[in-house]
Amino acid sequence: MAHGKMKSVYGIYKKHGRDQFLDAAGYYSCHVHPESIDKTIDEMESRWYDATHRQTEAEKMVEDYNNSLTVLNDASLAYVDTGFGMNM
Repeated sequence: MAHGKMKSVYGIYKKHGRDQFLDAAGYYSCHVHPESIDKTIDEMESRWYDATHRQTEAEKMVEDYNNSLTVLNDASLAYVDTGFGMNM
């Protein structure tokens, strides 16, 4: 980002809008609430992203966003279901 780094997931939401934010948040959290941005952000800010408990889901999303590693920065990073997943 040429104009500085994003500081919060709320800032990402304000920049990209509801639908894009919720889609991107789904890559970081299993607790996305489509009916509420506030609930989604609260969940992401209170859940650990890593096993060492050093980074929340929100912090990880902001870090990746600032490093251009989210689907909001690059659509080619989006998950594509090819239908060839592992079947057990």
